[in-house]
Amino acid sequence: MQLRKILIIHDSIAVRKLLMNYIQSELNDVVVNVVESAAKGIKKLKDDIFSVVICGNQTNSMGNTTVFKEMRSLEAGRDTPFIIITSTGSKENIKDFKDQGIEHYLVSPFTPIELRSLIKEACDPRTFRKHARISVPGAKAVVHMRDYDVEANVINISESGILCDVTCVKQYNDLLNSAHMTIEFPAQYDNAKIKILWCMVFRVLVLTWDKEYFPQCAPKNLRVAWQIIEISNDGKKLLNKIFETVENEMLQFQGDS
Repeated sequence: MQLRKILIIHDSIAVRKLLMNYIQSELNDVVVNVVESAAKGIKKLKDDIFSVVICGNQTNSMGNTTVFKEMRSLEAGRDTPFIIITSTGSKENIKDFKDQGIEHYLVSPFTPIELRSLIKEACDPRTFRKHARISVPGAKAVVHMRDYDVEANVINISESGILCDVTCVKQYNDLLNSAHMTIEFPAQYDNAKIKILWCMVFRVLVLTWDKEYFPQCAPKNLRVAWQIIEISNDGKKLLNKIFETVENEMLQFQGDS
């Protein structure tokens, strides 16, 4: 599971502790860094990459908009979500934030649930899953050719791709031209099946060769990466549900170890 990294910048120790307590009580997939000044926050942003930055309305002598502009000037911070904690939720204040390009704000006082919801809005963990790959032991892929199907072992899977080990049984070119498959998950995931409507071969690695007719060798065992082009909405929901189950199992395992 990929953890979200959160940077808190606030000059009040009470607010820093409050934010830390709220985040740790509501989110289990985050790593939190805390600094007490804008200058230290900017240094952190130059040294590391964060999933979201939470900043007080005033941080010592430097305002939050200055921190925001400094962050946006950095290559790594160009797209980082930025949340402002403010005590004033007036229309003029919010308009000023919007004019600066700051989309996310939280008016103090706020609840843990409000903070969690805003962090999720600014930095949805599902966006990580598009490229974050998980391993599901026992998962199979059925690759649908024009006239026959081939079963493959799933090495890992994400919302954007799937890596499989395949044994060539007929024409190698048929596999390269395959565009449809069904992913079958084991019993612990209720034998779920997800139909991938459209995919394309992205990369092929030959693991072993069939040398029976040497020197005219043919690929035998392949490791194939498919790019997922299209999947149904129901398929996406089911895949995200399985991802969440796997992530929770990983967290439980880490807690027990």
